[in-house]
Amino acid sequence: MASGRRKGGKSAGSAQRSKPVATPSRQVAAARPMDGMSGAHKVAWVALHVLVFAVPLAISNANWIFKLAPGLTVFALPLTYDQFDIVKVFVMRACALVGVGAWSADLLVRGGKLRRTRADFIILAFLTWVLITSFTSVSPATAIFGKYRRYEGFLSFLTYAIVYFLVVQLVDRPSRSRSLAHTFVVSGAIVAAYGFSQFLGIDPIQWGTQLPFEFNRGFATFGNPDLLGGFLVLLLPIALVMALAESRRVWRGIYWAVFLVSVAAWLTAFVRSAWIGGVVALGITVVAAALAKVEWGLLDWTAAGVGTAISGAVVARSLRSDNPVLNIWTRMASIFKLNEGSALTRFEIWQAAVRAVKERPILGFGADTFRLVFPHTKPLTYTRDAGYLSVADNVHNYPLQLAAGIGLVGAFLLYGLFGWILFLGAPSAFRRDRGAAGLIVTGFWAAAVGYIVHLMFGLSVTGSSVFLWLSLAMVVAPTARVVEIAAPKWGMAAAFAMTVVVSAASVYNIAYIVADNDYLHAQFNTSSGGSTLASIQSAIRLNPFNDMYRAQLGQTYAQQMAVDLDTARQTEADGKDPQPDVRHAYDAFVLAERAYQDVIALVPTEFDNYVFLAALYNQAGNAFQGDFAQRAVKVADRGIAVEPYGPAIRLQKALALWTLGRLDSAATVLEAAVLMDPNYAEPMQLLGDTYARLGEYEKARAQYDRVLVLQPGDARATAGLKSVEASLAAGGSNPAPK
Repeated sequence: MASGRRKGGKSAGSAQRSKPVATPSRQVAAARPMDGMSGAHKVAWVALHVLVFAVPLAISNANWIFKLAPGLTVFALPLTYDQFDIVKVFVMRACALVGVGAWSADLLVRGGKLRRTRADFIILAFLTWVLITSFTSVSPATAIFGKYRRYEGFLSFLTYAIVYFLVVQLVDRPSRSRSLAHTFVVSGAIVAAYGFSQFLGIDPIQWGTQLPFEFNRGFATFGNPDLLGGFLVLLLPIALVMALAESRRVWRGIYWAVFLVSVAAWLTAFVRSAWIGGVVALGITVVAAALAKVEWGLLDWTAAGVGTAISGAVVARSLRSDNPVLNIWTRMASIFKLNEGSALTRFEIWQAAVRAVKERPILGFGADTFRLVFPHTKPLTYTRDAGYLSVADNVHNYPLQLAAGIGLVGAFLLYGLFGWILFLGAPSAFRRDRGAAGLIVTGFWAAAVGYIVHLMFGLSVTGSSVFLWLSLAMVVAPTARVVEIAAPKWGMAAAFAMTVVVSAASVYNIAYIVADNDYLHAQFNTSSGGSTLASIQSAIRLNPFNDMYRAQLGQTYAQQMAVDLDTARQTEADGKDPQPDVRHAYDAFVLAERAYQDVIALVPTEFDNYVFLAALYNQAGNAFQGDFAQRAVKVADRGIAVEPYGPAIRLQKALALWTLGRLDSAATVLEAAVLMDPNYAEPMQLLGDTYARLGEYEKARAQYDRVLVLQPGDARATAGLKSVEASLAAGGSNPAPK
């Protein structure tokens, strides 16, 4: 390793403890942040700015261009199936790779200054621990790469640490702190304005026929109001301190305008955890501004008044809404209603997380694996309250999320890191009488605290959490000490190796995006089975660690089998030989079976794949000769072991038991299934048919009645009900139809 020595025998942190000298903000604004940088450092600095600006804005849906120019068909569909998170991850990793590659190569070839903080070893310990837990995980691939549409596995934590490192190395003076803050506020202004426009019903982008949340909630470029709310918690205090620290009247007005739009977007995302986190962040900022004795002028008081008016108008409008989510008063009051709605299911998710922590308290199940753990730890009440289709992939409580994923050790390491950095940065953030120009660090300190508070009830995703780590780096950077590093003799070779590694990682980063583009096309090539298969097979080749792609391959083959069987029936009805079509259907079955078995081997605790495979066996049992019903029962039992309170897999088991003629056993399985989700009609229907076949007509009638309450006019339930009522009236044993 290269030898190093401390420069001047005094740390930057010790220098910060002397009495501060106020720097006029006009001079700070005029300073050039890239002064004193080498060419490689300028590359890293630009990459960091691109990350800060582009990650919040990155999405793959640009169909507003297609609407303006229909000839540009390339914009008719999004670039990727995951329109939000995967694009943000791509941009974040690309910029981090370029930045760390350029900085490291420069240090290895020329030597230079390494800035160290007192949190570095904790970060290294945390990353080491996450890597260890990835290899002991229930799904190492998921723990390393992260779950699809979340991506907060080991690689994302490594990327966060790289961003932290780059900020500490490059932000060594106030002008650079201000430069990054400015870039973040400009990007955030676009995000906030877009989110608020969605609240007003204005959106140039078409997102589909139905959103999974209320129409007038802002989600901007994050795809979900909860995720937008978390980002805005970070933006609010930074925009406010930029306004207070700016002496140029025009820019001060611009920053105030950004802050006001951010407040409007923050309110109209209707995210309770973001409201709480934002209030904390703004409260800290106001206290720090008072300590700094910031002077308010007419512009500031006017902006504050306008902000109050806007907030009042938004609240007044929301109070007229009958929707409990869009009514701010009702939304806040629901926090205290612990026995209903989202609060109830949230507690049930926390209960599942606690069970997971108790099961593996030290190593956990692996980073970002909660979706894979939740099915076997969730309580029965969650299935009843949220429905059988609901699967929690996030605890909505970051400490519990971490403890379930990377164990108590990992959770303590990370939260210890957060607390230690905030402690180290507090003297810089809360100096008295330092003037407005010293508030930039305060803004990032408040942003970090507000976001951490938000994470107690909200979601951590890469597109926002990277800015938590960036904020922590901005807070601790003034305390860094400088170490001089001499260029080692092997520096050129090491720099070349670093370039190779960065290039390879960059190529894979691109392949990650291309794979999701293929997955997108596999969803929309429904008219051409061959084209669909080619697209999904390409996606798997480019990203073999994504279980969603592999599951889609099984579903594609299963759909092909169904099409071939329909063709065979039509061919037979036309008086022709159906066997060629039957053989094609069987070939598709074999490929579907293999695909499902492969994805189960890759992620053995993903419950849905057992349902898919059991359903495939039940379909095959109706079409081909063989022991398919027995196979369905065996797969269903494995699925029940993965998710004890999953009625969908029990339905498949019951169908197989019907085929085997084991109606008593089928009734027992279905009785358990209908108790799990009172709104799931299919098991009720089959249970009614089963009771009717067993001659238990009163029980059958009760099940058909339940189905008709859920699905009025359902033809099958209506026919079954008429049949059992006729049997009861006749006192006979007429069986209900199959």
